[in-house]
Amino acid sequence: MKDEFDRRFSVAKSHRKQHVEEDGREVYKFCFNGREREWDNNSSYKDEPEEIFVETPGEEAEEFSGDLFSTMTPENSPWSEFEAGNAVDEDDEAAAKEELEELEKAISKALRSSNYYDEGPTAFQDAVVGNVAMWVDRPTLNGAINCEAVPIPQLYVTPGPLGIEDRFRRQRFHYRNLKVLFPEAKFPRAIEDKIKKSSNALAVVVHGFWRTFEDVENPVWRHEIRVDGKPIGLDKDIGTIGAVNLVVGRFNPYAGSAWGRGPGRKLLPVFRQYDELVRMNMEGLDRTLDPPFTYPHDGMLDLSQGLENGVGYPTMPGTKDALQPVLFGTLDYGFFSEEKLEQKIRDGFYREKEQAGKTPPSASQYIGQENKQVRRMARPATKTWREFGVGLLSRVEWLERQPGGSLEGAELPLIDSGVVNARPISPLERAQAMQDVTTADMIIGMINERLGPEQAAMLIKGTDTYRKIKEVLKDQIVEFRSEAEIEALIKRMQEQANAAQAQPQG
Repeated sequence: MKDEFDRRFSVAKSHRKQHVEEDGREVYKFCFNGREREWDNNSSYKDEPEEIFVETPGEEAEEFSGDLFSTMTPENSPWSEFEAGNAVDEDDEAAAKEELEELEKAISKALRSSNYYDEGPTAFQDAVVGNVAMWVDRPTLNGAINCEAVPIPQLYVTPGPLGIEDRFRRQRFHYRNLKVLFPEAKFPRAIEDKIKKSSNALAVVVHGFWRTFEDVENPVWRHEIRVDGKPIGLDKDIGTIGAVNLVVGRFNPYAGSAWGRGPGRKLLPVFRQYDELVRMNMEGLDRTLDPPFTYPHDGMLDLSQGLENGVGYPTMPGTKDALQPVLFGTLDYGFFSEEKLEQKIRDGFYREKEQAGKTPPSASQYIGQENKQVRRMARPATKTWREFGVGLLSRVEWLERQPGGSLEGAELPLIDSGVVNARPISPLERAQAMQDVTTADMIIGMINERLGPEQAAMLIKGTDTYRKIKEVLKDQIVEFRSEAEIEALIKRMQEQANAAQAQPQG
């Protein structure tokens, strides 16, 4: 009889098989050639990758995943910024701002201290298929947070009313390592025997997470572990938001599926066409350079087995010009199609076309082109941020509130009581803010050009405008003078001008 773990894991396996398994393996073949057998669910892999003839999908996949990681979670600029997600009373504004800054500072410091920026680019590679997954934990009480990219072949998830619900990770470990991984486990006798006698064999370890709704308003996550399908005495309820080790997000999701549809899945028909075209061209080139040929012989010419390049075939005695190559034409036309297929692949990976001509783009053109690319990527990446980005920040906050964390015992009454809803700001929102600022800059430029500086200064409230631009961009570098400092500076400049005019000429 199946228990709750088995029932849920069975559903997750069926859902993956139905929605992503076949496509995912083929995407791996083209984009991560050599890793495709990770999908085969066995303990040993062949050394040789499956043969493909194109490298463009792999190159573009690398560029896409790197751009998405840098856009979503840039290393050299803050992305874990927070703001109040609901209205805050005027009396609470200052305290709310202090609490949000404390929360933001703690999470940013924890991320910088962790290995996230080393492991993140690896996790984002799987956005090419459609999901990003990471295992986030703190191995020791006072140690840094540790992040580990979870490849999609290890991942099993199901959809629910609130997004991705049940989450499973399936791995293989040597039996000799099980007691190190699970020092508090109570292993069944069969597994204990294998630990002693089959230490080099591989055990199947599955972590499962799902929510229980005994309290509908406050569902609790449950964590259960199976080794070779058997419980090991570590099943328990672990907490609410942020308690789950396995953080998962979808890129370009569609209704009814816990799996996204990344650019690699969308482009599979193009990958196949391109790969087949190059293969045929290579065969045609091989035949052109080293064609089969005929030569005189006293036997019959038998072509029932086809022709092999570089091999001689006998003809009847007396055949005219018997010694000659056998050519059936080449596939030169195919080379004219490759450029179009490559461009389709670039477009599918959200790569902007390079500007034609020798003149390099201006700064505004470059920013506009970059923003266009970000906007194209932002639409399908919305769920990636809400599920993976916010999920990661929630997980880090949860860990920092545990014993040994920087927020252990911290008093954040407005946030903890729900008066202030701390909403992380998406980097994609900030990219849109950059577009808004670019538009504002164009308007200011037009006004200056058409009305002149004097009338433009009368029309535009310069101080307020640029303060607003700084606020929209969330800039932390440029410092503006206060209104009182500006007034004092203007007064000082007027006094200096008056003093200069009062001096006698001459």
